Amino acid sequence: MLDRIIDALKKGAAKSAVPVSPEVKRLAAAALMVEAARRDNDFADDERAAITRIVGENFQLTDEDAKTLVDLAEQRQKVAFGESIFTRTVRDAFTPDERKDVLRMMWQVALADGQLHRLESVMIERLAKEIGLDKAASESAREAATKH
Repeated sequence: MLDRIIDALKKGAAKSAVPVSPEVKRLAAAALMVEAARRDNDFADDERAAITRIVGENFQLTDEDAKTLVDLAEQRQKVAFGESIFTRTVRDAFTPDERKDVLRMMWQVALADGQLHRLESVMIERLAKEIGLDKAASESAREAATKH
């Protein structure tokens, strides 16, 4: 299943404005959240639980489907250039509002353990740029994440 999704992402990344399935969009968003959480080299259980909860709530998934999605997102670490594939997918296949939602979710994950590590913050700011959002959008997403 992961291979099929990765193939769809690679095809989508090779072309701009390629429509992708909701399944692929969910994986791309979850993979970026996992990447943000791993930046401080401490991917703790509370961060994994936060990602599972966040994707479940935002994508209306059952607990089991949310856990499966996070497991797939973690496996993507084994894919060469995985981060850039997912980043391009979010940038090219998501609407501006969807990109802002992904950014808010990344901030929620980074803040889930009660502390914001500098590497997580830098990573999210860099990803915001790469998915086509400016600093103001990132700050707005961060503020929304703290209220959620």
